[in-house]
Amino acid sequence: MGTQWCRTWRDAGNRWALLIALAGMAVISNVATAAPPAQPDPDCVGVVLGGGGARGIAHIGVLKVLERERIPVCAVTGTSMGAIVGGLYATGYDAAELEKIVGAIDWADMFVDDPPRQELPMERKDEDFRHLLDLEIGYKDGRLGFPVGLVRGQKLMLLLRRLTLSTWRSEDFDALPIPFRAVSADIVTGRKVVFDDGDLALAIRASMSVPGAFAPVKVGDQLLVDGGMAENVPIDEMRAMGVSRMIVVDVGSKLLGEKDLTNPAVILDQMITALMTEKTERSLATLGAGDVLVRPELGDITSGQFNRTAEAVAVGERAAEAMLPQLRRHAVSAERYAALRARQHRRDFDPGLVAFLDVEPGHTPSATRHVAWATEGLAGKPFDVDKVEHAVGRAYGDGRFEQIGYRLVERDGQAGLEVIPTQKPWTAFGRIGLQLDDNFNGRNNYLLSAELTFNDANRSGGKWRNLLQLGRVTGLRSEFVQPFGRAGAFYLKPSLEIRADSLPLSVDGEQVAEYRLVRRGLDIEAGYSPSPEWRIGIAAIGGRDRARRIVGDSSTFAGGSETFAGVRVNATWDSLDSVSFPTKGLRATAELVSLHPWGTTILDGEVARASLDWAYSRDRYHLLLGMRLASALQDDGFFQAQTFLGGFLNLSGFGERSLVGNQAALARAVVYRRVGDTTRIFAMPMFVGGSLEAGNAWDRRDDVDFGSLLVGGSLFTGFDTPLGPIFLGYGRNQAGADSWYLTFGSLLRQEPK
Repeated sequence: MGTQWCRTWRDAGNRWALLIALAGMAVISNVATAAPPAQPDPDCVGVVLGGGGARGIAHIGVLKVLERERIPVCAVTGTSMGAIVGGLYATGYDAAELEKIVGAIDWADMFVDDPPRQELPMERKDEDFRHLLDLEIGYKDGRLGFPVGLVRGQKLMLLLRRLTLSTWRSEDFDALPIPFRAVSADIVTGRKVVFDDGDLALAIRASMSVPGAFAPVKVGDQLLVDGGMAENVPIDEMRAMGVSRMIVVDVGSKLLGEKDLTNPAVILDQMITALMTEKTERSLATLGAGDVLVRPELGDITSGQFNRTAEAVAVGERAAEAMLPQLRRHAVSAERYAALRARQHRRDFDPGLVAFLDVEPGHTPSATRHVAWATEGLAGKPFDVDKVEHAVGRAYGDGRFEQIGYRLVERDGQAGLEVIPTQKPWTAFGRIGLQLDDNFNGRNNYLLSAELTFNDANRSGGKWRNLLQLGRVTGLRSEFVQPFGRAGAFYLKPSLEIRADSLPLSVDGEQVAEYRLVRRGLDIEAGYSPSPEWRIGIAAIGGRDRARRIVGDSSTFAGGSETFAGVRVNATWDSLDSVSFPTKGLRATAELVSLHPWGTTILDGEVARASLDWAYSRDRYHLLLGMRLASALQDDGFFQAQTFLGGFLNLSGFGERSLVGNQAALARAVVYRRVGDTTRIFAMPMFVGGSLEAGNAWDRRDDVDFGSLLVGGSLFTGFDTPLGPIFLGYGRNQAGADSWYLTFGSLLRQEPK
């Protein structure tokens, strides 16, 4: 049922809105805020491009035919996707260039706000192993807050900025190569907002802020959403520009039949579509005899299928060609058309040297300093859009910002950069995580986690993080992270922890007892992370472990307590692109824990651990190679020396954590392939795959023998859901034991921290 719900929600085009937004639409007025009419060439025609998400890519096909037939376009108005195509066309791109641009965009990545995981700071990469649900819950002034859209539009705004850089000196939309208007709606007042000047990239972005899907755009004192809520086919705006002859392109979705109204998500989308259709039909009814209406038959192409670019463009071409007799009435001579297009060609762009760089103050001094540090190398050098976007993305990856944008500005005849960070409104924010393992044979465990973080706990950018865990591990960890240095590469992290962990005791792979291990600990870590890829740290640790038997035979191990103190040294390299279903990159970790008698402590020994995961892909096929090693160097059997194997991808076929020892080794190869339709941007990725694993756990190093390695393997189906990856798998080992698994968690199968 949940999978069907998500699929239907996405196929509806992600135009669903909150009920409050729907209520607001009912009162949206037709009051325009356009500037006084422009005075275009009376022989030219205006092109009106309606909204429709990915269906709006068909506009490019229509423009291709207009260019081929020498139809002189003197003005463009657009809503939503029509604003993107129309706005870029107005800057001087021709239809062929637009087709190439749209076809080259990685739309799936475009609707993910964060920069690539490889570029995130190590601290944020660690969050991937604690939390799977990508939902922030904010807290400020005694009230909870939630994101106002699934996508904040960080990458989309950077793309629009890049594509409109040639117009950075033009704030008057009538001064563009082709005069242009974009339509948006103020979600607070319900009124239509027409952009005729200002920041072109921002105007386009505001016009396509679908409520609930994209975060609204703040412009002045207005909170703006998708213009389709007000006027999906902006005919009135074209008339306000003084254009009397129009070519109107309507790519709106059609209403569904009764048999297709299968759930509330579809019904809600139908209500929105019905309201938009009614307003559109009223506008279309005002078209005159000299106007041309083009309605591409887009069939099953939904507003969310941005990767069907070529198909949508072709449909647009066919629709325009079907109207050739009407269109050709507006054609002009080859000479006149060539002269017109020469004037409308995109202008050269070369701002030259970036003479200065200004950072708008953030909400906190540390946030402002962070953005300034990330972008400081841009001033005094020639403008390079790739370097600018990389610097902005590096600053945004910190996680404190709703959005970071930039724009070119002029001062005293010199070009410079203005960086505009928008910090999240929360003084604190929470994250939620879930891990689940069930072998359908009476053995299951779960781990719920909730994290509350206070950003900028002091003027130096300190963070206070509190982690609560329930389930197999129950406990509370509180830590304070204080960065040092100009770039915050050094850090000091004191932490306090109390946790209770389930500790199964098995003999020959069969569990004979279960213990509850309670740990109280304190550690102070100092570390260095100069780049997103790697980090080293050293910590002084101390605490007390106490185990008591819950069920089972106590003859093998009666329980006990241990007080410990020592040093922990660790190093991490992480360039994986994902921990859910990685396709490229490497993650390697190494750790040495050295415990020594001190004060009342008696433990004396060392534990070394290492892990490696490497991902490689070719087309839809992905390979993940992994290794785990752990050793109590003196064969001492204290609690911190225990390593567990068994379970899905951890010697499949064996029970979860059914193998335990002071020495452990595991190697595995996992192959998986994405299946299903990959053209839908918001589709739930589905994978099928299998694994081969070999390893064992031993009590003493003398027992370690490759001849005693155990072999297991699995077959599985996995889904990368909005709640995190989920797997249904079947595992079998060399002894013939098998097990079914339902697992909610990462392919990397990290132990909880």
